[in-house]
Amino acid sequence: MEREALRDLPPEGARGMDLPPSSIPSPQAALLTRAYSPELIGSAPQCADLAEWLTQKGCETTVFTGLPYYPGNEVFTQYRDFKGGHEVMNGVRVERLRAMIPRKGSAKARILAEASFLLAGLWARASGRLKPKPLVISLCPSILTVALGCLVRQRDGRHVAIIHDIQSGMAKGLNMVSSGGLVKAMRWCERTVLNRVDLIVVLTEHMAEQLRDLGVTQDIEVVPIWVDTDRLYPEPPRVPANDGPAIIPAPKIAARLLYSGNFGLKQGLGQVLSMAEELQRRTDDVEIILRGSGAMRPALEEEIAARALRRVRVTGLLPPDQLRQGLSEGDIHLVPQEPDAAAFAIPSKIFNIMAVGRPFVTTAKPHSPLWHLQQRSGAFVCVPPHDTEAFTDAVLRLVRDAPLRRELGARGRRFVEQHYSRSHVLGGLVRRLDALYAK
Repeated sequence: MEREALRDLPPEGARGMDLPPSSIPSPQAALLTRAYSPELIGSAPQCADLAEWLTQKGCETTVFTGLPYYPGNEVFTQYRDFKGGHEVMNGVRVERLRAMIPRKGSAKARILAEASFLLAGLWARASGRLKPKPLVISLCPSILTVALGCLVRQRDGRHVAIIHDIQSGMAKGLNMVSSGGLVKAMRWCERTVLNRVDLIVVLTEHMAEQLRDLGVTQDIEVVPIWVDTDRLYPEPPRVPANDGPAIIPAPKIAARLLYSGNFGLKQGLGQVLSMAEELQRRTDDVEIILRGSGAMRPALEEEIAARALRRVRVTGLLPPDQLRQGLSEGDIHLVPQEPDAAAFAIPSKIFNIMAVGRPFVTTAKPHSPLWHLQQRSGAFVCVPPHDTEAFTDAVLRLVRDAPLRRELGARGRRFVEQHYSRSHVLGGLVRRLDALYAK
């Protein structure tokens, strides 16, 4: 994408989100989610943000979740002896249920873990720990968590399901399920449960179309991921420096490429390694940092060693208070995705990247959600999935063109300020809840 080809941002805003936030329609709410703070990536940060925002607006919010483990497969060390069952985090009461953790990345292992969370929730409901609430918000990727929400909503209350991933599509697209019968069962479960909620919230119009194709007939509202633009803001671009020891000078690093997030199947990180291998053949002044954790980390490190990639480093995730600084360390961000899964999810990290004013290169098919977002924002570069040459060319173009990087970063920042700021998006969600209660 050349500078002269970049278009002005469209004046449109997210639907129904151009008014000041209204009051919370219910004084009490339950948020049911397997993902929650202190988990650092995935849906957990958004869930914590939503619960804290509702609480700040005067809604007594209780979160029912599990013990934190994502993106690994072990409970966080500080929670292994957690006996209280609940805690208060930033004013929000968090009830933690003990449930299985998927030790493997297979669909069956995840289904068993989600079923155990449902059973733990049912026991909490029977024992009186999980009391019915007038407003229940449940988070899917786990459709069984949404099913639990159907059972704890008060008779005259409302139940809202927030869909971040469509599980059946993800499982099929990533070849996690070999049985066509299991995929059909997952689709039946999704259709049956979602048609029993009062409102479905999805991230994109494309996800809404996918649910309609599954046979979901309930009301669907598009509410995008939000970003705290007050907490995440641009820093000046990093000044290229010699990162090597003084005695033996290393080549000056022209640009630092950063991937930050989960090391899993749907991220398609093999595309980054292939790009890094080609990049190493063309230049020696670019560094790649893979920052994260997940089931694929050991295989990733083995592959880096097998390919003898000299300028690729794997590091752990940073704590939340270093998020802005950590994102700003990348001159160019990398957002690979497996193409068959990209239709059923959109990576929330891209909005944080845009908020700090950094450009990124992503892999996306034409007419996919990311492709459409690029057309609207003009803030990043899309390349075809599994096209190593195109990926490398796009990265090198940004490495060699610092003004273009700055322009894309500025466009991204303006775009999230206009369409994805927290007050803007959550204010619109609350107005939609107002309308739901008025029915």
